[in-house]
Amino acid sequence: MKKNILMIFLLTLLLSLLTACSAVIKAVDVILEEEPESKEETFMEDKQPSSKVPSAEFSAPDLFSTTLFKEDPALLQFSKKIEKRIAEFDPNFKILYRGKLDWDTFEVQLNDINNLVSFVNPYTAGYIGNFTWEAWEVDNGYMVEFYFTYFTDAETEKKVDAYVQEFANLYITNDMDDFSRAKIVNDYVVQLATYSAEGASYGQSVYELISEETGVCQAYALLAYRLFLAAGLDAKYVYGYSDNQLHAWNLVSVGSNWYHIDTTWNDVDPAEPYTITYAYFLVNDEKLSEDHIWANENYFAATSNAYEFMHDMWYADTDDNVIYYNSMTDSMVYAYDLATKQNTQITETSCYYLATFDDAIYCSDYDNAGFLTKIFINDGSEEVLLEEEVLNLFIDDEGVLFYETIDGEEHLQIL
Repeated sequence: MKKNILMIFLLTLLLSLLTACSAVIKAVDVILEEEPESKEETFMEDKQPSSKVPSAEFSAPDLFSTTLFKEDPALLQFSKKIEKRIAEFDPNFKILYRGKLDWDTFEVQLNDINNLVSFVNPYTAGYIGNFTWEAWEVDNGYMVEFYFTYFTDAETEKKVDAYVQEFANLYITNDMDDFSRAKIVNDYVVQLATYSAEGASYGQSVYELISEETGVCQAYALLAYRLFLAAGLDAKYVYGYSDNQLHAWNLVSVGSNWYHIDTTWNDVDPAEPYTITYAYFLVNDEKLSEDHIWANENYFAATSNAYEFMHDMWYADTDDNVIYYNSMTDSMVYAYDLATKQNTQITETSCYYLATFDDAIYCSDYDNAGFLTKIFINDGSEEVLLEEEVLNLFIDDEGVLFYETIDGEEHLQIL
């Protein structure tokens, strides 16, 4: 006798694999629990990258593997049909599955629809808010009825498409090499976004990221994915674990090699909106596996270490094809010339929140109580501009320096 199966599953946003990342992400720990006895003594202890190594409870076998698609092509076709209906924002539809999976295994996949769809089209999978499903036996298979809600709609996605095209028109030129295209996308997303799980989509949607400039790793990685493609680069959306949570990032093809780029972790801290690190820019598998876990069989191998020199850079600013940065190794300031590939030490000063303008670096001097300091690039000489701790320096195109003092007040100075 045929056994009827009724299964109802509610997939909530916060438990989805694509809703990776908790609301607490920190690349650096800058907020002290107690007022220090001496700020000078604690600056360097505070300004250190924190570990994101997942604990032993997280492992790659827990993640969806595309080997299942190879073993059961019917599951891939089932997933493609679902993706097509999601792309049309269909709220209710039925899909027939006739494949090799037994009920228990198939049920697991139904509960993991986001990730099935993400391997067909990761951007479409990002539309999904909540869903429920019902399934029942039919001849040699199962009929599944889905009920979806979405974070976005067709009109909203037209706005996203226009935004992506405008980015390409403004920032991508025919003479740019792959590295330059990848870097401009990384820098753009990092400087645009502030990490937050608040908002109508809980920070998950690309539209929320570009309109509110807030989001979580799914939004970071999906926007970067769209921009990489618009910039003419092959790219993939990757999900796995990092920092003891589900997480998302990208794989990008640069100069015929694949590399990982994690724009979420390159965005140092939500409280530091202008800060960029390159610790997770064009990283190979070996390096990334130190604090990320993913199902390797699902993605291209990233084996090149051609851009290893970038991974020591944080609190970085780029001017005229030169990256000025604070070294994570020795906390000194260097200039890396992208044209000549020469790295030059500018000063031994620990210089954070740095911004460059007119042959000078402006920063918070952590060797001198965080005072606002001007460092001349040609000889490394210094001039203290304000004997007060400053944060979040930024210089606009007109040469106006913006910064915050420790009391939270915002200031500007025409250079």
